[in-house]
Amino acid sequence: MNIGFTLAVFIATALLLFLSAGCAPRIDDDLPESPIVFHTGSFVNPVDSDDTYQSIEYNGRTYIGYGTLKKSIDGNDVGKCLGYIIQDGVVMKKARIFLLNADPDANFLVQIFTDGFMNQPFFFRALDTKENGISVLPYIESLDYPYWK
Repeated sequence: MNIGFTLAVFIATALLLFLSAGCAPRIDDDLPESPIVFHTGSFVNPVDSDDTYQSIEYNGRTYIGYGTLKKSIDGNDVGKCLGYIIQDGVVMKKARIFLLNADPDANFLVQIFTDGFMNQPFFFRALDTKENGISVLPYIESLDYPYWK
């Protein structure tokens, strides 16, 4: 096989992969004009006082950790940015909280760090959904926290 032809096929394949990787809509992680400041709290499982969770509040609902990313997400999955986290008095403007497009009832919120790919998205679930039999979105991997069992 001709080296020039092989090189041309390699370059064309690499270019096609590069261009197709850019086709997924980017997550708009810009803060809104008046971002919500999510002060983290603590939630204690009522049936096990040793089982505690970091919590956040949104629209009168309390959310605690539920899971992480099972497969990739993009701008089609992630809705608008709501605001950022303050944890133990530390302002974490790069830890942003988002709605999810496939979850119009906001049963889940996702925290995404805007400063790099090393931080995995983290999903919070509203406490009032525990007994409601809601569907978990296909890209959310449960971390099997005791409260949710």
